[in-house]
Amino acid sequence: MKKNNMTLYCFSLMSLIIADRAVAKDPFQPFDASQCAVFTTQLNGWQLNAVLISASQRQALISHKVLGIKKVELASQPFSIYGQVTQIELTHIEFSVLPPCPPNRATLSFTGVS
Repeated sequence: MKKNNMTLYCFSLMSLIIADRAVAKDPFQPFDASQCAVFTTQLNGWQLNAVLISASQRQALISHKVLGIKKVELASQPFSIYGQVTQIELTHIEFSVLPPCPPNRATLSFTGVS
């Protein structure tokens, strides 16, 4: 019985420590609008390499010379918490900024496609 109590105590203590580190930002603190500008600069250097569209999903592969290859899907947030993939088409993918940031979109297209 003591072993179970000790395990429960350790688990509870670790949960409190983890929860303390994962506390959300104060909702009454003003929003830092400078974080919205980071969205467009995060796309610098990325290029569209492949698009896969099926009946059940849409995915794309994007690459960066330094950061490598990344797979993205619709509604995924590959770079920041303020932007997500909103459209994947055969010729391009579109990223949009999420609220509370002001509306903004960025597009990655295949090189040479107009």
